[in-house]
Amino acid sequence: MPSTQILKKKKQQVDEIANIFDNSGVYLFDYRGLTVSEMSVLRERIKSLNANVKVIKNRLAIKYFEREKIDFGRDVFKGPMAIAYATENFVEVAKALVEFEKENSKVEIKAGFIEKTFADKDKVKYVAKLPGKEQLLAQLVGAISMPLRKMGMALSAPLTNMLILMNNLKDKKEKEEKNNG
Repeated sequence: MPSTQILKKKKQQVDEIANIFDNSGVYLFDYRGLTVSEMSVLRERIKSLNANVKVIKNRLAIKYFEREKIDFGRDVFKGPMAIAYATENFVEVAKALVEFEKENSKVEIKAGFIEKTFADKDKVKYVAKLPGKEQLLAQLVGAISMPLRKMGMALSAPLTNMLILMNNLKDKKEKEEKNNG
């Protein structure tokens, strides 16, 4: 029977996994066969997005799911498993992971949790196709500013037309004075 110290340590590790699954985007992937340098490249890509990668023990992850009473297939937790997770840039993390999977056949995305909702491999790949936070903000600014810009142009058009007419009238008068003068 394990000692209380070992049980306490395992409970603490399960609690760490629980903290990871509190993030907005959590992606499980098999990294079997990756070299240390390849894993470092992946970690750097993910870290540049203010996210993290952590290798987890399958038994501890299963204990977390059992503790939380989340019905999640044990078949996902076979072989070496790692988690990429983020709170803010979870779409960008999915993109980076899918891109790395395309570049390196040793990585296989298994599943994910997006806003604490289970997502299979296909849903993770779908999320990776979504525009990132920066792009969505740019689209929102464009959508808000375009009607305002059009309204400004519509309001300034009569004034601009009046100025053009007055300028043409002035030119016509100058021309008439030149011809008469």
